[in-house]
Order: sequence, then C-alpha cells, then structure tokens
Amino acid sequence: MKKIQTIILLSWLIIGCTPSRSKDTTSTSAQYAQGFSIESKATYDILILKNIVPNSQTVLQYLLIADGIELPNGNTYDGVIRTPVKQIIAGSTTHVAFLEELDAIETLVGFPETDYISSASARKRIAEGKIIDVGKSQQLNVERILELNPDLILSFGVESIDGSLKRFNKMGIPSAFIGEWNEQNPLGRAEWIKVFGALLGKKKEADERFKSIEEKYIEIQNSVPSTKTKPTVLAGAIYQDAWYLPGGDSYLAQLFEDANTNYLWKGDTQTGSLALSIETVLEKGQQADYWFAPGQHTSYSILEEEHVLYSKFKATQTKRIFTYARSKGSSGGLLFFESGATRPDLVLKDIIHHLYPELYTAYVPTYFLPLDD
Repeated sequence: MKKIQTIILLSWLIIGCTPSRSKDTTSTSAQYAQGFSIESKATYDILILKNIVPNSQTVLQYLLIADGIELPNGNTYDGVIRTPVKQIIAGSTTHVAFLEELDAIETLVGFPETDYISSASARKRIAEGKIIDVGKSQQLNVERILELNPDLILSFGVESIDGSLKRFNKMGIPSAFIGEWNEQNPLGRAEWIKVFGALLGKKKEADERFKSIEEKYIEIQNSVPSTKTKPTVLAGAIYQDAWYLPGGDSYLAQLFEDANTNYLWKGDTQTGSLALSIETVLEKGQQADYWFAPGQHTSYSILEEEHVLYSKFKATQTKRIFTYARSKGSSGGLLFFESGATRPDLVLKDIIHHLYPELYTAYVPTYFLPLDD
C-alpha cells in the first residue's frame, strides 16, 4: 500500500569496483541497522549501503570527501559526494525529519510535492521560498533542479529502481539511496541519522543524538511490567477484499514485542504486510484486547460504516483502537511517516501509554491517538 507520507525519488548508479582497504581504515558498523556502514580513512569516508530494497543483493559505495581534497587514486565508487553537503534535495519526508534532528533543515532546498511535509520549521521555509517544489516524485522538474544546483539528491529505493536520475549524475549532481524504511528494528531506522551526520559533517552530533534516543527507548522498554499474561494486539485494516496487517518480523511487530504485548501474528516471519482473508482475521483477532494502526481510519463511526464486521471486534466494543491517522501536520501529512522513524522512543512510549496508562499519566501521545467517537 502506498504510504501517504513517502515521496519517492528513483535512482540508479553503476556499481564500481570494491575499494581496497588500508591500515588507516576505521570501520563503523551500525549497531542496529542492517543497511549501512561507514569506513573512515585519514582524509575521507566510504559510505557503504546495502539492502536498499527488500531482498536486494546490490551494494553501493560512496566516497565522502571534503572540498579541496584530491580524490584517491585507483578506486572506483558508485558516487563521489563532497562534504559537508550544504544543499540537498530530499526524496522522502523521513529525510526531512533526519535533517531536523541534526538542526540542518537549512540544507534542504528542494522537495517533490512539498504539501506532504509536516515539519513546522520546513513549512516556514517553504512559505519563505527557501524550499522549492521540484515537481512530482516520478516527474521531477529538471529545470528547477538545475537552477537549485544541489550538492546531493537523496533517493528512495523501491522495488524497481528506475534510471530517471541518471541525467543528474552525469551533470555532476550525485544521488544516494537512503534505505531506513527497509529496517525492521525501530532503533535501526533511527540509526540512519549517522549517515546524515557523515554527509553533513556532523558525525559527532549524530552519534550523540542517536545515543540519547537509544537510551530513552531502552528506558521506556524496561518500564513495562513483566507479566505472564500479555495484552493481545491486533493491527491493520481491510483494503478491498483482504485484511492487511504487519508481518511477524516487521517494524510494528518489533514495537509490539518491545511493549511486552502478544501480537497475534508474531509467529509469522514476513517483514512486510500480510494479506489475509477477513474471516481469518476475525477468527483469530476478534477477542484481541487492543487494535493499533487501523489504516487511515480516524473515528469509530467511519470505521463501522466502512465494514459491518469491524463492529464485531472486542477492541471496537471496548474502544481500545489507536491510530496514527489523526496525528497530522498543518498541510495534512501524517507525522508517523515523517518523524516516526527518527523517534522510535516516542512511538514505543505512545503504545505503552495506551497499554499501561498508569505508567505515564501525564504523557501526551505524539503519533498513536485514540479513534474519535
């Protein structure tokens, strides 16, 4: 299903040879993320990206090197990016959130379909004409991009990688894939802030920010009471003739696990969505204590009008359904799909707050809110 917050840029770069390692190389492997690592040498970094799309075997290597530094000899990379990057065209609203976390929103100069952006600071810059709409996600306005002359275009991997940005690479405007969306560990998604830190010349700030988020996440996770009987959880909603819900190894399933719940499909091994018959979900999930992420539904009245079977669920009858569709920016974009990746601590706290309201009595949820009546 299409994520309303995600704006996709398509890109392809020709894969080069693997650079040889030398003794002055320091390798930084991500702690939670599976999709990137960074090798730091004396005068430059090598950003290594993989898992840019599900089940992809492609590995991309980018040379990150400061202006004025001579390129190393005898190495071929998929892209050369001069750092610190000062002007960026982003392809997904999650990129905007990472820039904001590093106080670098001023580097964002272009975005396709800017109405999807929710960030207050970014919206101010849009209104001031400092962030330019560069067309639609798959119909980029070439003239506008060339006028902006960005240092980097951040691209978003999809199932089929198109060559629509080849022209910019040939013109000396590099692009790089950001694959945080393909991480199933919530902290793994947030850890991509280290990639932005390397691009922006803010590696120390990125490490410190991630460490703070990680510590908060673990503290929140450990606050949940350990009980033999865990609350049962249902997720997803009906789309056309099937019920789509998170697979057992998915991002949301991991959040439910960290919140000490019994997600009813936790035994499944899929990382994406499952498409099940409505009857199957009714049989297994009818008595679930809680229901999270019911699609785009925002109220019980809308939910029950859409399908008569929704009213048969215990969570509907007890009004224990929580949605991300009510948490919107000023232009209507969903905050969950913009900044949720950068703040897994708050996403987890939202879920735990609804499951165990006695733990955070004064807490106001950010992403998951109760359905309206």
